[in-house]
Amino acid sequence: MQSLFEEKLSGLCRDWSEAVALKNDTEDRLAFFRAQLPGLLAQRELFCGILEGIVRGGSYPDTRQATLFDNEFILYRDRGQRFSVWMYLYGPGDYTPVHDHTSWGVSGSALGELAVVRYRRADDGSDPGSARLALAGSELLQPGQTEVTRAFDEGIHKTGNPSAASLIMISVYGRTLRRRFLQLFDPDTGRVQAIYPPRVRKQMLAEQALKAIQGDTRQRPNATART
Repeated sequence: MQSLFEEKLSGLCRDWSEAVALKNDTEDRLAFFRAQLPGLLAQRELFCGILEGIVRGGSYPDTRQATLFDNEFILYRDRGQRFSVWMYLYGPGDYTPVHDHTSWGVSGSALGELAVVRYRRADDGSDPGSARLALAGSELLQPGQTEVTRAFDEGIHKTGNPSAASLIMISVYGRTLRRRFLQLFDPDTGRVQAIYPPRVRKQMLAEQALKAIQGDTRQRPNATART
């Protein structure tokens, strides 16, 4: 059974889904969510209800669902896979690592000032394990303001909370594109690390173990063989 707040958000997102279904162009979808997201960000009562549910250990949002980062919560997934809505909670001074995305996104603050620091690649990207980054700009978003994130190298950034209070960031992401992992960047060392979603990571580990056990079975002599 849906909670009142889950039902309210789901109803809004179903309306979004119908509207987005008519927009095939990425720029049109970005413009749509930039226009719509501020209205959601202003709904303090909705976010109070969602946070109270988390504090009480309620079923929505599902805090047991594995995600890439421990401060993110999945609020809605469109059945048509056109978009999803996520909530991020930042403590004082918390920032994400520098990272990219595998889809477009629109993000904004529902509480507190949201810092967005953007980077661009200053190399040719030929080495998948390293990158040379240059600062491309930064901004401080007030509650209700939004920013656009692009996929892959166009969207390398970090977000965070420069204040001594809490921050709530809400993000709408589009359909995941061809790559199954995010990349984390260390601007100081140039190191690039691929981060897979938990489900994909488990599948990869299982595939590796399956190949190993199959190879081991083929190499081992028949235990029942007699000389």
